[in-house]
Amino acid sequence: MLRALADCNNFYASCERALDPSLIGVPIVVLSNNDGCVVARSSEAKALGIPMGAPYFEVRRTCEAHGVRIFSSNFSVYGDFSERVMAALGEQARDLEIYSVDEAFLGFPDMPDADAKALGLRIRADVLKRTGIPISLGMAPTKVLCKLANERAKADKASGGVIVVPASVEGRTAFLRGVEAEDVWGVGPGLAARLRSHGILSAIDLAEADPGFIRRIAGVVGERLALELRGISCHDIVEDAGPRKSVLVSRSFGRPITDAFELSEAIAAHAARAAEKLREDGMLASSIVVFIRTNQHRIDQEQYRGDELEPLDPPTDDARAICSAAARALARVRRDGYMYKRAGVMLQGLTPADVVQPSLPGMGGEIDPNKDRLMKAVDALNHKLGRDAVRLASTGFEREWKGKAELQSGASLSDPANLPKAKDGPKPRIRFHE
Repeated sequence: MLRALADCNNFYASCERALDPSLIGVPIVVLSNNDGCVVARSSEAKALGIPMGAPYFEVRRTCEAHGVRIFSSNFSVYGDFSERVMAALGEQARDLEIYSVDEAFLGFPDMPDADAKALGLRIRADVLKRTGIPISLGMAPTKVLCKLANERAKADKASGGVIVVPASVEGRTAFLRGVEAEDVWGVGPGLAARLRSHGILSAIDLAEADPGFIRRIAGVVGERLALELRGISCHDIVEDAGPRKSVLVSRSFGRPITDAFELSEAIAAHAARAAEKLREDGMLASSIVVFIRTNQHRIDQEQYRGDELEPLDPPTDDARAICSAAARALARVRRDGYMYKRAGVMLQGLTPADVVQPSLPGMGGEIDPNKDRLMKAVDALNHKLGRDAVRLASTGFEREWKGKAELQSGASLSDPANLPKAKDGPKPRIRFHE
């Protein structure tokens, strides 16, 4: 079976360019929640030496001196782009495993190297044409080799964004020549040091070592890495990752929060968003954890970290019940006199909504018979009119506690008023891979 790793190039920056083509060739930096750190860079910004994860205040002068365009992250738009990219990839592959927001593994029947290269180039062109997002593809018999090929495809402009690891032993050995063992996907600093202590310095050393020996010094993980480098697949493509185990919604505040009302409003907004995610996945939650944090980097301030769990009985996806439970948990965990920097909620004990066990008569909480109709109506309106068009009053209206996002482009893929202009033509057929 031929596998491929498709990875969107500089994904967040590419999304901003797809919405505004005048940014092509311009260095771009995208900032994290609250405009704190660099989370994405275009190739031009990387060439300026702007490091990933750097606090914005440290690179601000460099950005200003070189005309770098700065954007606050716009995760809802990036998510929309991700869905479109994955839909396009799903139509081209026999198997699809969505690995992250900007990466996916694809599965194809075995084919000659030349045919694989041609297929990769067609997929890349199709995704770019339909979504505006450039991708790189690494194609090989195993996931580990795909990862190495993908990284090389990004760096090698002559490859056209597609690298195929040769099927032959000689070709694969030549491909691995010069790759350090520590650059192999899955080899962390600890494992790299262990391999070095036994004279395994390169990917070829690891591939050609006796698997039993590797297992003794590096465990099953190391053995599988060695086999994958040989072209023997140990990791299948998993199309259905299974239901999620929990739902987390957490944000940093735009400024320190001391007011109890503002804190309760933020927790309610997070809880309502978590409930919306539950309904999207067809799940119910049996408990909620509320947590609040001060700014650990401010050593001049009193520090506090608090967590509190509140059961949800019966399990529910009702935003009203979940927000009420969150408020009860917050009342127990909040302490006066602290400046809170971050807060969030986590829904736990998830079960599919269609298989939940009902409580015996007289036991457990009461179930609102109109709950499902109400939540479906709210979701339908918000889908049509935009998120939070209909919301619980407890989640707030002004939300002055929200994180900074002063540099967002304002572009949207769902709001007609903020849609980018495009040429008329046939619309792409979008089908989400099942």
